[in-house]
This record gives sequence, structure tokens and C-alpha cells, in this order.
Amino acid sequence: MFLCALPAVAEWLDEASFWLAFAALLTLATAAAGVFAILACLREVREGLRRLDGLQEIDEKLGRLVADRDDLDLRRIEHLLLDLRDTQQRLEDALLRTLEAGRGASANADALALPLKPEAVGERVVNRLLALGYSQVEIITRFEKLAEIGGKDGEVLVEAKREGVLHKGRVTFRSGRLADVEMRPAYAIFP
Repeated sequence: MFLCALPAVAEWLDEASFWLAFAALLTLATAAAGVFAILACLREVREGLRRLDGLQEIDEKLGRLVADRDDLDLRRIEHLLLDLRDTQQRLEDALLRTLEAGRGASANADALALPLKPEAVGERVVNRLLALGYSQVEIITRFEKLAEIGGKDGEVLVEAKREGVLHKGRVTFRSGRLADVEMRPAYAIFP
């Protein structure tokens, strides 16, 4: 009986060795695919690290910019710009006084004085408010009223923003000359 079982065992060993070889080959193929996938990931990581090498260069440039900027005194520059704005405003007022003095030099100054056009009135209002630090200036007064103010006394109603806050107010003209600006924040108008 024992001898009869030998051919069956031999047949079983042949078939088992085939399946074991097949499993080993499949395992080897899976391991090779895994190694290939790991190598592909490592290549991507290496490329990412190469891209990050540029950060060192950016950091060096940023350091040089910060070192260069440390020499600037921003408060001093701001004060110089404010002084320039005030000087420009005084120069504009002096030029307007000179022009008006030239118009009024004759005996009949009111008759010779040319009234400002409505566009010029609006332009003076916008320029003055911009010089005072306002932005998004909007003239509320009607265009027809601006034509009347050109050579007489009057007020131009305006809205403008300063530092993000809406301001409302008026610009006063006397004899066609910009005399006063009165602006208040909108939140101060309503209690």
C-alpha cells in the first residue's frame, strides 16, 4: 500500500512545485511592480526637492530687500510727502490770489472777472479734496448750480472717502474762489 501511494505523492509534488513556482513568480512580479512604484515616487520627491531649492535663492533675495529697506525711514518719507502736499496747496492758493489780483487791478474788476465754467468749479473741488487726502470724490450739487457758483458765492455739496470712511460736506466758494472745505464723517451726522 505504501508503494501504491508513491506515484500519487510524486504527482502531487510535481503539481505542488508548479503552483509554488507560479506563486513565487507572481510574488516576484508584484515585488518588482512595488519597487518600480517606489522608485517613481522617489523620482517625484526628488523633483519636488529640486523645485524647493529655488526657495533658498528667494530667501536670499528677500533678505537683501529687507536689508535695503531698513535704511528707509517711512515716517520721515510720510512727513516729507505731507509737506510737499501742503506746499503745493499754498502755491495753488498763491497763484489763485495772484490771478485774482490781476483781474481786480482795474477799476471795474467785477465786470472784467470771468466766471469759472462749471467743469472748472468741479475740477477745483475734486483737486482740493484729493489734496486733502480724500478719495472717490463725488459732487452732489447739480451741474446747473455749479454754473451759478462760477463767479459768485456758493456751496458745493460733496461726498468722499478717507481711510475707508464716507465723509459728507461742503466746499464754499466766495467770488468764484474756493474759500473753505468742511467735511465730516457720515457716522457723525446721524446720532
